[in-house]
Amino acid sequence: MSRITQIENYNRKFGAVFTPLSWAKRIVEKHFFNQWLEGATILDPTAGEGVFIEAFLCIAKEKSIKLTNENLSRLFGIELNQKFIDNFFQRVNSVYFIEFPKSNYRQGDILFQANEIKADFLVGNPPWVNFTDLDDDYKEKIKHLFLEFGLVANQKDLLLGNARTDIASLILLKVLHSNLKENGKAIFFLPLSIFQNDGANQQFRNYKVKGIEFCVEDIIDFNGNKIFEDILGRYGVALFHRNIKQKFPIKYHVLENGKWHSRKAKPLFSSTDPLTVFDNEETESRLDGFQKIVLARHFQPRQGVNTCGANDIFFFGSFKLVGQNRVELKSKSGETVIVDSNYVYPLTVSSTLTSETPQPEKVILIPHQQNGKPIDLETLQQEEGLFSYLLKHKTLLENRKGVLINTWINKGYWWALMGIGVYSFVPYKIMWKAFGDSVFKPKILKPDKNFGSWQGNQSLNAFIGASTLDEANEIYNKLTNPIIQDYLASLRMQGTCNWAQPGRMKKLMEFV
Repeated sequence: MSRITQIENYNRKFGAVFTPLSWAKRIVEKHFFNQWLEGATILDPTAGEGVFIEAFLCIAKEKSIKLTNENLSRLFGIELNQKFIDNFFQRVNSVYFIEFPKSNYRQGDILFQANEIKADFLVGNPPWVNFTDLDDDYKEKIKHLFLEFGLVANQKDLLLGNARTDIASLILLKVLHSNLKENGKAIFFLPLSIFQNDGANQQFRNYKVKGIEFCVEDIIDFNGNKIFEDILGRYGVALFHRNIKQKFPIKYHVLENGKWHSRKAKPLFSSTDPLTVFDNEETESRLDGFQKIVLARHFQPRQGVNTCGANDIFFFGSFKLVGQNRVELKSKSGETVIVDSNYVYPLTVSSTLTSETPQPEKVILIPHQQNGKPIDLETLQQEEGLFSYLLKHKTLLENRKGVLINTWINKGYWWALMGIGVYSFVPYKIMWKAFGDSVFKPKILKPDKNFGSWQGNQSLNAFIGASTLDEANEIYNKLTNPIIQDYLASLRMQGTCNWAQPGRMKKLMEFV
C-alpha cells in the first residue's frame, strides 16, 4: 500500500485533518512562541506529522534563534499513527538538522495515556469525525469515555441523537482536564459544530469537566474560506483557558473578504445553547427581547419522513390514478405496483416550497395507519400488490441501520418508516426548508386533491401540522416574524444541514 493510500485510509478512519504549516506558524508565533522561549512547556495531543511542533522550529530558524536540547525538551507531541511519527523525525532531521528528543514525540492514543504529560500550553488540531462515523472497534473502545467526561448522560445516547457528537469534543475535555496545567491555555483548530450545533455537542457547552471549569475566550471563524482541503463543514480556531469560569459574550472574529471582523457571541436562551453571533448592538438587543412563540403542544416542529436509506423503494417519480382509490406507481428501477391511494402521498421537492400552486412531482408510499403506526401484516397481505412489491425488497428493508428503525424491524414490521405520527396526516402543513438554506421562508401547503397531505423529505424539510386552514394561518403569521430570520442568521449555519431543523426551531417556541 502506498503512503498516500495509507494516509487516506487513516484520515477516513480517525478524522485526521492536517494543518498547513503557514497557519500553524501564525498560531504559534502569536500565542506561544515567546512563552516557550521563556521556559513554558508545549503539548500537541494529536500531533499528526508534527506541524505545530515544526512551527516552533521553523520560527526559531527564521529568527536565527539557536535550538538547544533545553528548549527542544519542552516541546511534546502524542500521535496514534507510527508512520506519521517517523515522517516527523525524518523531516526534522533533514530540514532543521537537529535530533529531536525521541521520548518527546510519543506513539499512543491521547485518550489512553499511562503517564500523562502536563503542559503549560496545548495546541493542535483534534480529529474531525462524529462518534457514529468511527470504526466500530474504536467506538466500542472509547464509548465509555463520553459518559466519563460528561458528554452524554448514558451510553444509549450515543446510539440516538448524540451519535453525532464530535470526537474532538471528547478529546478537548480530556486534555483540558488531564494534560493542561492550572490556569493554562489551549488553542485548537476545530469544527465549529461544537459551538453552533444543537443536541449532540450541548453537554460540552457546560464548560466544565470533572469539576474543573474552563472558558472559551476567543473564536476565529474562517467563514467558508478554504484553509483545509476536502473539508466542507464550518471550522475555525478556539482559545481556551483552564480554571476560569465561562462568561459571555465571547470574542468572535469572522474572516470576510480577506479581513477579520470583530463580533461577539453568546447563547440566547440557555447557557448550553448554540452560540448566537452578533454584529451590532441593535440585533443583539432585538434578540435579547425576543418573546418565544406560544403554541399548543401538538404543534411542535417535525422533520419529514425518513426511509432510513430506502428512498428508491418508497419514492416514486412516475405515478397515475388508475381507478377509484387506486394508484399505479413506477419505481426508479422500473418496477410497477398498483396500491390503495390511502397509502400514497405527495412528496415535497425543491420546487414545492417556491411554487404558488405546487403540484406533486413525486409521491411517497407510506404503509402506515393514520395513527402513525405501520399497518399490521394481515392488512399488508390483503393488499396483494403492495405486499408482493415490498416482499421483493424485504432483505434490504430488514438490513436498514438505526436504533429506532430496528425497534420496528425486530417486532416484525420490516416495512416501517420513521418520522411518521398523527401529525403526518393532518391536512395542512406549514413547511420550510430546514437544510442548506439561508433565508427562512415557511409556506402553507394545502392538501392535494388526489393524494392528500404533503410529506416532507427527511431532514430537508421541517413542518408544523395543522388540522384547519385557520390554525395554519395563525401559525404561519407567527413564523413570519422577521426576528426568526435574525435568530437563525446569528447562529451562522446558513447553507448547512443545521439551518432550521426542528430542534433549533423549538428553542424559539413555548408549548402549553
